[in-house]
Amino acid sequence: MSFGNDYIPVSVNVLKSGMKIDYSIYRENNREFSLLCKDVVLTDELIERFRKLTYPDYTVYVPNAKFEDVTGNKPELTVKEKKEVFNKSYDRVKESAGKMFDRIADDDFVPVEVVEDLTRTVHSQVESMEISHILQSINSMRAIDEYLHAHCVNVALLNGVIGRWLNLDKKSLAALVKIGLLHDIGKLKIPQRILNKPTRLTEEEFDLIMNHPIYSHEILVRSGYTDERILKGVIQHHERVNGLGYPFGLNINAITDFAKITSIADSYDAMVTKRAYKEAHSPFEILSWFADGCYSELDLNYVNVFLESMVEEFKGRKVLLSNGQKATVLFVNAMNFAFPIVQAGGEIIHTSVDLRCVEMLDD
Repeated sequence: MSFGNDYIPVSVNVLKSGMKIDYSIYRENNREFSLLCKDVVLTDELIERFRKLTYPDYTVYVPNAKFEDVTGNKPELTVKEKKEVFNKSYDRVKESAGKMFDRIADDDFVPVEVVEDLTRTVHSQVESMEISHILQSINSMRAIDEYLHAHCVNVALLNGVIGRWLNLDKKSLAALVKIGLLHDIGKLKIPQRILNKPTRLTEEEFDLIMNHPIYSHEILVRSGYTDERILKGVIQHHERVNGLGYPFGLNINAITDFAKITSIADSYDAMVTKRAYKEAHSPFEILSWFADGCYSELDLNYVNVFLESMVEEFKGRKVLLSNGQKATVLFVNAMNFAFPIVQAGGEIIHTSVDLRCVEMLDD
């Protein structure tokens, strides 16, 4: 069919559940147009199906005459509504990831279609949601028994966010998201008593844990994955630029960019999470640790992008102080990330060793 000027592209994200479509909506694939729907009332499930069918561009075609109706029918959401939309989507992704990890544990094989669906959903979240809402969910407490799959979802989101800050293309963003989802599946081969051991690991136990990137890689290869970006991103995510990482002790030039990015996302989420053997760290403590030379282990260029972008995201955010007060972040000093300047009860406060920001609060 010839569209001419009769149809115009719009984002799937402008479609709204409950919208009555008394006309045809099309999608484009390799310059061929096919009908998506006609004479229907849109539902959340149908819109999500459109996202999958139009990935990675999320573009549909509507009649030119209907453009204002379609785009005008989706009012601007409030901050609270946007957060609720993301939180519901985030919970669904975690639930799906948990079921996927159960299947991998049982079959020792990755359900590729499930991974593709999860990748599309997380990719869509990264591109369409407020980064502050994503970070809030990542910084929130989670149950011990959901740590592994929740961690992988969080690393997938963080990978995507870092890729967004780097202005990477859609295919690269999707690859980073997929690496995050799959990077720790090898831990399914390690007993929970070792992963959650509250005391110091023995040398044999630590050797076993250091092999988890290899186990992840083996499962992916056995499942038919051949994309070297994915395979190397997974097996190298614990390698360090100073050559002291594992499992192979690679130097900076041998580690791929996607692995370097994943190591930052992996480290951040691991530190912000409470585990059986450690307390959670506040985001400001983690940024300070990244900047203080401990992270000469990580690629400096990507660390700098991460630090600068996180600082911007934290400005104006609500925090809990160690004295129990709630405050708003006004300024984060790049020379001292751990102690931002905040405002509490109309008073401007310079936080310090004696008065820390201990937790990010929901806005």
